[in-house]
Amino acid sequence: LTENARACHADLLYQAAGEELAKRAPVDVLRDASSDVLAEIVDRHLEKRQRRTQELAVVTVTGKLLIYDSATGSSLRTVDAHYGGITCVAHSFDGSMVATSSSDDTARLWNAITYECLHTLYHDHEVFNVAFSNLNRSVVASCTFSGLCKIWNISNGDCLKTIESSVFTVAWSPSNETQ
Repeated sequence: LTENARACHADLLYQAAGEELAKRAPVDVLRDASSDVLAEIVDRHLEKRQRRTQELAVVTVTGKLLIYDSATGSSLRTVDAHYGGITCVAHSFDGSMVATSSSDDTARLWNAITYECLHTLYHDHEVFNVAFSNLNRSVVASCTFSGLCKIWNISNGDCLKTIESSVFTVAWSPSNETQ
């Protein structure tokens, strides 16, 4: 990135460093850091993230989201994700988000690095399933036991469309080609 581009995006770079970085450096030091320093920090953080082994997300009937290292089986993180049992978990195709659905009438979107809850998506009934679109990567769908499917904007958590039918689960087609 050029110096101007880095300066324009310093806030985004700081935000991208996330929780792991905050543990290692005081916030005031980061705020005063040059955009070159922030860019280097983010680059190192992303390299570390890319070197990690594949993570496996496991959910429980007690509302916990458990993250494991799939190579070693070691526990990486436990998230108190929902008040009710979790019924489904899905990773976004770019790996930046995790979605969960629950018997507590919500679906939630999580930052896949920090596991901070980004959005809570409210329903009137237990949410049984959740799936990210692989073509329109700005949306996620969720469906309830009552037969309602909602399509959500992942950036702001707004409901874009509601489909009322006898749905029980949801899945996106792998492409926009018809068969």
